[in-house]
Amino acid sequence: MKSLLIFSFSILLVSCSPERPHVETIKLNRKANQALQSENFQSAYEQYLSALSYDPFLPQIHLNLGLSLEAIQQADKALLSYQTAEKLAIEQENPELLFMARFNQAQLLAKAKKIDEALAVYQKALEVIPASQEAKTNIELLTQSQEGGGEGEGENQDQQENQENKDQKDQQNQDKKDEKEKENEDQKKEEPKKFQNSPKYKPRPFDGKDLSEADVKKILGELKQQEERIRAEYNRKEVKEQPRDKDW
Repeated sequence: MKSLLIFSFSILLVSCSPERPHVETIKLNRKANQALQSENFQSAYEQYLSALSYDPFLPQIHLNLGLSLEAIQQADKALLSYQTAEKLAIEQENPELLFMARFNQAQLLAKAKKIDEALAVYQKALEVIPASQEAKTNIELLTQSQEGGGEGEGENQDQQENQENKDQKDQQNQDKKDEKEKENEDQKKEEPKKFQNSPKYKPRPFDGKDLSEADVKKILGELKQQEERIRAEYNRKEVKEQPRDKDW
C-alpha cells in the first residue's frame, strides 16, 4: 500500500502544457514541483496558489496544490482541491486528470480510515481507466483489511478492555491491602502510647541482680499475709450477709 501511495504522489506532479496556461503559471508550477520533490512543502504550497491566481481553472494545478496540502497536514483542504480538479477535468473532458483526481481522493480517504468511501472512489477511478493496476491493487488491499481487520479490531478491543478491568481490580485490591497495612501499623504505634500513658503502668528499672534466699522468703511471707487478710475479709462479709431466722 505504501509503494502505491508513493507512486500516486509522483504521477500527480503534473506539468502544464504551454499551449493554454499563462507563462507565469508554467514557471510557478515548475518551481513548485521542484520544491515539493525537495520536501519544501510550504514553498510549494505558496507557489501553487500563486499559479492559480493566473489560471484558476487548471485541474492540474489543483491536483498539485492538493499534494502540497497533504504534505503540510491539511487533509480536508487537500480533498477539496482534488474534488475541484475532478470537476474541472470532467468539464474539460480530460480523462487522465480525472483519473488522477479520483485516485488521489481515494488514497486520501483510505489514510483517514474511511474505507467504504475510498473503495467507492477507486471504483469511479476504474470507470475512467479500467486497466489501472494501481487502483485494482489498492482496492484489493483495502478489501482484505476491511474483511480481516474488523474482527481482529473487535478482539483487540475486548482484550484491551479486559486488561483494563483486570488492572483496575488489581489496583483496587492493592489499595485495600495498603490501607489495611497502614491501619495495622497505626494501631501498633498507638498501643504503646496508650499503655505508657495509663496511670496504672509504672515501669520499674531492672537492676539485673539475682534475688537472695532471704528476699524470696520475705516476698512469700508478704504474699501469705495478703492472702490471709483477703480470706478473713471474705469470711466477715459472708457472715454479715447471712439471713436471720424469723423469731415467731
